[in-house]
Amino acid sequence: MQAPAKIILLGEHWVVHGSKAVAAAVGLYARALGQKAEQGIVVSSKNLGIVEDLTSCHKFCNLWEAAQYIAASVSRKPWPARIHIESDIPIGAGMGSSAAVAVAFSACYAILGGIKPSLNLVLRAAYEAEKIVHGNPSGIDNTVSTIGGFVLYRRGENPIRLSNVGLKGTKLLIIDTGIPRSTKVAVDIFSTRLRALNGLGGSLLELVNKVVDEAIMALKEDDAAKLGLLLDLSHGLLNAMGVSHEALETAIHIARRSGAYGAKLTGAGMGGTAIALVPSEKAGIISSLLQERGFRVFEVEIGVNGFTIQS
Repeated sequence: MQAPAKIILLGEHWVVHGSKAVAAAVGLYARALGQKAEQGIVVSSKNLGIVEDLTSCHKFCNLWEAAQYIAASVSRKPWPARIHIESDIPIGAGMGSSAAVAVAFSACYAILGGIKPSLNLVLRAAYEAEKIVHGNPSGIDNTVSTIGGFVLYRRGENPIRLSNVGLKGTKLLIIDTGIPRSTKVAVDIFSTRLRALNGLGGSLLELVNKVVDEAIMALKEDDAAKLGLLLDLSHGLLNAMGVSHEALETAIHIARRSGAYGAKLTGAGMGGTAIALVPSEKAGIISSLLQERGFRVFEVEIGVNGFTIQS
């Protein structure tokens, strides 16, 4: 089983205050390989170097929640299994690594119990896991990892997978600054500035909604140049709201002046990661220039499928 990472394309921070956001599944994956067992639900993680039985969990209690949800969905007790997990997704970079692991695990565990891993079952089981990790998650991470593609999200509404959208001849560079960031601190700074703007803050929220609408139109029209311009605009607003960082600005300017269609921070900001939408033929050189400045860069497809079942 494999499940993709996610990035927020447009709308982060603003979405907390009621505006729209667009997220996308990208080609970095968490994978779960399982087999039936006689006893216990033993999970091993290559990345973390941990082996643990979920029935007495310490590290993977989120996955225990997912297993219990799946078993309860068919009125059974959790069944024994051995599941090995690997992931290409950087941890703590705002790319939904824990959600992707939960999605891959949930699909794998369901199959080992003889249950068809429907989209809804996997999505709900992964959400139960995410509640252990994040307390009160939005649900966007596990949704994007489960259903894939491009997803329109607004708080309090069901996420919508966008149809007939995509970009040909492009790659997405995910640029890891290596700067640790606190989502809570970033949200607090953004929210304080938004409140200080009073009525203008409401106007900015409406502007962001229009930017998201224009971005969806650009995706439908396969217009990478227009989408790149909207990414630049989105970043400018986020920078003005106090959630950028010197390292993010450096990475973004390198990408732009080297031929990217557009670039912006993604996620909480104040460190973490940036994204750059680039022509496929320029991805290698732009990636190299960024790596020369000390950034870790992932060159990925954008809008990939959600979880897939593999032999």
